[in-house]
Amino acid sequence: MVGFAIWFYSYQFQETKQKKENLPEEKQIQQPTAATTTTSTLKIYRNKEFGFEFQYPADLIIRENAFKSYYSKFNLKIYKKIEEQFDPTFLVNVVLPEFAEQSYGGLEKTTDKVIVDGVSGIKYQYKFNERKETAIILPLNEYRLILGVYYEEYENVFNQIISTFKFLK
Repeated sequence: MVGFAIWFYSYQFQETKQKKENLPEEKQIQQPTAATTTTSTLKIYRNKEFGFEFQYPADLIIRENAFKSYYSKFNLKIYKKIEEQFDPTFLVNVVLPEFAEQSYGGLEKTTDKVIVDGVSGIKYQYKFNERKETAIILPLNEYRLILGVYYEEYENVFNQIISTFKFLK
């Protein structure tokens, strides 16, 4: 089962194996269906269905349901456009509890307790494909919420988003 979770996790992030992603055209990136508001250099992403919101830098692009999976009930990726390519910087993934519990079991990692908007969770830091990644897992009703950063150079953006993350319900 741990082997399956590691395979599935690597499959889920297969498009990030290379540093830069080539998306067909910027206009093909779906605009968020949830509310997005702009405040000076930050935008606010709000998802009423799952009850959360956060602020993110206005120069980043959101793509909802960036991948399909039985375990993922909702996901979004935040990209930074660099010339004609898109660099994935941040992941929000609402998953079934068994996926969250099994995904990080076989990885060599460090764990810390973390509190995001008053909700206790676990922060994992680990290496995947020779790069440092961070994921925070939080309870979200009957699901689990995974907040992740793909590349160490985006750790500051990740921390900025986490510091503004709020649960609405």
